[in-house]
This record gives sequence, C-alpha cells and structure tokens, in this order.
Amino acid sequence: MDASATAAGWLSFIATAVGLGSLITQASAIEERLDPFYSSRTPEHLGSWYRRQPRKPWHRLRKEPPIGPVISASLKDGFCGHAIVDISQIPLQKPGKASWTSMLSMVHETNEWQSPKYRNWLANVKPRFAIEDAERVRLNSMKYAEEPNYNYDLPPPWDTLPTQYLCRNGSSCYIGISRTSLITLLAMVNGRVMYHYSEASGHRAAYASYCGHFYINWPLGQEAVVTHFPHDAHVCATDIYPLKFQVRVAKCVEMLTGVITSSDGQSFKCGFPGRKAPGTWILQYQRKSFAGAHGARHLYNLMGGNIFDVDYLHARMYQKDSDSPAKSECVLLELPSRETNKTVTLYVPKQEEEIIVYSLDCLPWSALSWSMHRGLRDILLAYGKPTMDKFRPVLASALYSAVQQHHDQLQAKGWSSAFFERMADLASNSVLAGDGNSGDSVRVVTDAALLLWQSSNPAQLDETVFWREGRHGMMPDIPLDIDGILALTKFFVIEWSQELDYQ
Repeated sequence: MDASATAAGWLSFIATAVGLGSLITQASAIEERLDPFYSSRTPEHLGSWYRRQPRKPWHRLRKEPPIGPVISASLKDGFCGHAIVDISQIPLQKPGKASWTSMLSMVHETNEWQSPKYRNWLANVKPRFAIEDAERVRLNSMKYAEEPNYNYDLPPPWDTLPTQYLCRNGSSCYIGISRTSLITLLAMVNGRVMYHYSEASGHRAAYASYCGHFYINWPLGQEAVVTHFPHDAHVCATDIYPLKFQVRVAKCVEMLTGVITSSDGQSFKCGFPGRKAPGTWILQYQRKSFAGAHGARHLYNLMGGNIFDVDYLHARMYQKDSDSPAKSECVLLELPSRETNKTVTLYVPKQEEEIIVYSLDCLPWSALSWSMHRGLRDILLAYGKPTMDKFRPVLASALYSAVQQHHDQLQAKGWSSAFFERMADLASNSVLAGDGNSGDSVRVVTDAALLLWQSSNPAQLDETVFWREGRHGMMPDIPLDIDGILALTKFFVIEWSQELDYQ
C-alpha cells in the first residue's frame, strides 16, 4: 500500500513538473515572439555588438531593449572623444545589418591595433592571415580570396563606448545620433551629395563617401532615419592599399566650415565667405568677425567652435565710386557663382591677398580629399591655380621618382608590392590631370609625397612657406624642395576635393 502510494505521488509530481515546464517553455516562446525587438537581438542584426547585450535577470518577466553605442562627433570633442581616428574603406570587423555596426567597423580608435586584445587576436589567427607587421593585417589570398571582405574574429569595436537603448522606428531599430555628429561623420569620410529631394511628404537625400553610401529618409512630422551601406566592390584579399589611414576630426570640420588655422591653432584663424551671386565683389579683412558670416558661422558654432575667435574675409558688393581708386592694386579672380554658367568677379586688395597666401601655406595635411566649404575652395583654387600649373610637371616628376626609389618604405606602410610600378604612374598622372574625384588617387599622391619628407615634426606638414616665399624664388625647370612638394601636394588635395551641402 505504501509503495503504490509513493509511486502514485511521484508520478503525479513528474506529470505536474512536465506540465509546468511545458507551460513555461511555451510562455517563453510566446514572450519572445511578442518582444518588439525580437528580430533585432540576433547576431545578424547586431554584429559583434551581440556579445555586449545584457542577459535577462531571472526575476524579470520581460527583456530590456537591446543596447547600442552612444556616438557623438564634433569639432570640440572629436569622434567619441578621439581627436584622431583611423578610417578604413571597408569593414575590418563583421558588421551586422544595423548601419551603426558597419560604420563603427570602418572608423577605428588609433591605438586599437597596439592594445593587448588585438595583439592576442593577431597571435591566434596567424594560420588564417598573412601578417606583415603590427599595423597591417591582410587576408591570405590563397585561402580566403572568395570570402567576404571583413575579419570575423576581432573583438567588438569601440567596446568602451557608453551605451544606449535602441529605439524602434517602424519594423527596425536604430540608435539616436545628433545632426552635429552626422555632419561631422560625413566630413570625416569625404561625404558629398548624390541627390536630395523634398516634397510635401518629406525629404530624401543620398550621400556618397569614401566609406560607402548614406541614405536619409525624413518623413514629414517624423524622425529622420539615416542608413549606411559600405562598399561591396572591395575585398581585403585583393586590395592594394593600406587598410587604414588617419583622419583628424577637427580639421575635417574646419575645412567644411571654411576656417583655416595655423599649425599651432592659435596665432591665425580665418573664415572665408560663401559662394556669391553673379556680380562684382571685393574682399575685406575683418578681425574677429566670423560671426558676420552668412551660414558657416552657424555650423561652426553648432560644432563647438568659438566664432568670436575667428577672423573673417568678408565679401561685399563692389562700389564703383568708393572702390575704384584701389582697383589697380587688387588681384582679380573669376569665381563660380550660385547660378549655373554665371561667374563672380572678385577684387582682392593687398592685405586680403596676404591672408589668402598665408591660408594656402596653412592648409592642413590630409591623406584623403576634403568635404569642403565651397567658398573657401573657390577662392583658393582661383588664386593658386596659375602657380600650381607652373610647377605641376615638376611635382609629378618628383612623386614619380619618389615611388620608384622607395619601395621598401611603401611596403612598410602597407602598400601591395604588386602595385609599385603602377603607383608611380598613377601619382604622376593624377597631379597632371588638374582635378578629379577619386579618394584612392589622393591617398596615392599624399603617400608618395611623404616618402620625401624626412622630418618628424608634424607641424611642417600643416604649415609651409612656399606660397609666401618659395614660389617667388623657384623656377619651374628646377627640382622642388620638400617645402614646395608638401605645399603643392596640399593644393592638389584641394583640387580633388568636393563641396558638401550640409543643409
């Protein structure tokens, strides 16, 4: 009797446990299906950030929303607190479907490749990768040429960033990003407008960049949604360029707002006027008056800059009666206008010409073309083009010889040895072309110029004396000195840069 009662009790307990377990399992499945973030919690959506998601506590009935990084970028604070970051043209970590995962796998902390976590990764993946040095990791083309163009085993990028909950928009999830951060990001990756269209239902725009395409969809009365798609035409196994190059966030913002600063960042700061309507104008230098700029001052202030510390080249309408006596002492520039197929005549007095010359010497060094303020680009190109054309063949010859003679330095930087012969031709022909729209060509020319730079002082790259002194004593049939090569290479970058309509 006791044995049968015990057996019946155990059978009842087991049946109850199985029933409760089944109910709990079904409830969990139903709960997951009712979770509004169910499709956004997967590795396919979050990429490497899937590993950073918090686990659900046992006492909670519902999961918290998934988390993503807090991304901020501005003139004052840099990109996520970093004044200098590394940029890669393709993702170096496996991105998810979320756009911010692909962007963070192409913008890198400058010191991440020296950190212990990356050195451990390098040591563990030697059978899969051909490692040339601590700064260069390239896929072994014999085994992984057909695989996607990213590395699967890297730790999560930017894993020290503060986090935020993802927010839903329709059936997708996003992180919040400010307009300031978006504009700064576009300037960092050489963004430029492909198209923009506004109608009663809202606004749509697309921006091409060196790191892929950005699409903005802003329905009327709703939040704007930015989507990023990286390039799919490049593969690490066959890419001939170094994987990464450095970008200075503040300089990208300054060039976008039309502000040129000296290498020390204090002794000279001057803003340039925007593109004008057709007509005759004259430049007027005004100290600490950038607050009078039409549109750039708003962006500069939005980015965290102090507009009251910046001088300003003001363009005002030419007054025939009052300005005629000084007309003979002015330099005459023909500039594009805001209207198609019409030009602007700009008179530049002596003092203002000295400001332009100093600005040309203070152009910041960059490995990539700029997303520029169009008024700044118009004036610098119009003034400097005759000098550049005079020395263009000499610069092209110098860069051709530099590439031919310094293969070892190029290989140490990460350039493919199979590209050396073509690189010399590409560097020379890009300079001779006069203008273009290729970030790859700019990287070739700037790295070729650095082969001749033997100094360890980076200020020499940002401030030269060629435009103030060198060009007057040099003949176009003799070799350029290193100061002239650096100055003209920076002007070449301006020629190959694009304007960015940030509005």
